[in-house]
Amino acid sequence: MRNSRKASIFDYDWLSVLIFNLLVLIGIVSIYSATYQPQQTDILQSFYGKQTLWFAFSYVLILAVGFFPLKIIKNNASLYYLTGLLLLILVLIFGANINGNKSWFRLGSFSLQPSEFVKLATILGLAKLLTEPDFKITKAKNLLQAVVLILTPVFLILLQPDLGSAIVFLSLFLVLYRDGLPITYYLLAIFIAVLFILTIYFGQTKVLLTVASIFVLTNALIYLLYKKLFVWQTVLLLGIAVVTILGSSLVFNKVLKPHQRNRIEIVLHKKKDDKGTGYNLKQALIAIGSGGVYGQGLLKGTQTKGNYIPEQHTDWILTVVGEQWGFVGTSIVVLLYTLLLLRLIVLAERQKQKFSRILGYGLVSILFFHYALNTLMVIGLFPTIGIPLPFLSYGGSSLWAFTLMLFIFLKFDAHRIEDW
Repeated sequence: MRNSRKASIFDYDWLSVLIFNLLVLIGIVSIYSATYQPQQTDILQSFYGKQTLWFAFSYVLILAVGFFPLKIIKNNASLYYLTGLLLLILVLIFGANINGNKSWFRLGSFSLQPSEFVKLATILGLAKLLTEPDFKITKAKNLLQAVVLILTPVFLILLQPDLGSAIVFLSLFLVLYRDGLPITYYLLAIFIAVLFILTIYFGQTKVLLTVASIFVLTNALIYLLYKKLFVWQTVLLLGIAVVTILGSSLVFNKVLKPHQRNRIEIVLHKKKDDKGTGYNLKQALIAIGSGGVYGQGLLKGTQTKGNYIPEQHTDWILTVVGEQWGFVGTSIVVLLYTLLLLRLIVLAERQKQKFSRILGYGLVSILFFHYALNTLMVIGLFPTIGIPLPFLSYGGSSLWAFTLMLFIFLKFDAHRIEDW
């Protein structure tokens, strides 16, 4: 029989709450440092003023989550998911076109990005699906259901088009591994990704010949050692490799847009375009490098104060931290994210019910992808995409969505000993 003691405020994980507050405050200070203008007298119209207001309102959302019954969240998870899909359809019809993307609802001077909140809705929908009676991820039918659930919002977001947000949803496939999906699928995905990169870098013909040679030599070696041939496995894997290599060239040259191809080639060092597509990356690396060990200090830094990096208060906020607070400041931010992710994994593992465990791992996956891809983008190891750094980057939609994701899970964790 479960413990019937009701959770109190002391049952919440205050380490996670502390890290949340520290990251948001570091973000506000960085936004202030990047965008401060002495002639601007109306603080509430400044970027850091708005971010502070959004942070204050996030506590209204936290209080609302505190009063919201867990049963309602769990029982209506599918409804939230369908509502999220409806919002993605409506934004394609009624959304405002900002920077070439139809990703926002314009509400007066405020814009709301529904895809940020659909991340939470998709996590809830996935948790509901995976906890259905007789659901087993190893069954082909059930696996297909999970794949469709994850990829449907991806498809709708690509229509906006917003490649960065769409990629983040793919992180939810990590949740399926914790639920029992064999590692073979993930190894195959890595195999395909590696072939895609090699094809772009070396060319289709070279990669085809190399892969075919490796398969022939590998099978010959296996036969010499074990007197056995794995014919159908070899044919299947070689077929996948050939289709991937041929498809990679087609996708890269015919599907991706010119600026997307340029960004990939810049990361692979096949092209140098410091005055065009690669401008942001070049300036970001200069900013981080100029910070040294301790940084140049608040409101200082040639790149930050010279406005060399467009939108530095949003997707490139880490360059502000790197230039003004140096290696030490950047390391603190990395440490805080690492601690938060590890702590959330611990909380997810201690859940008594599967629904809340999936909710926790969904949060970890989304948060990890945002943090990792944004960081890799800033240091030039991943193509430039529009993806904010959680809790630090400017933007009410991102801050509120991650606040809801975090505190809904923390509430489930606080009530893990109850029947809900």
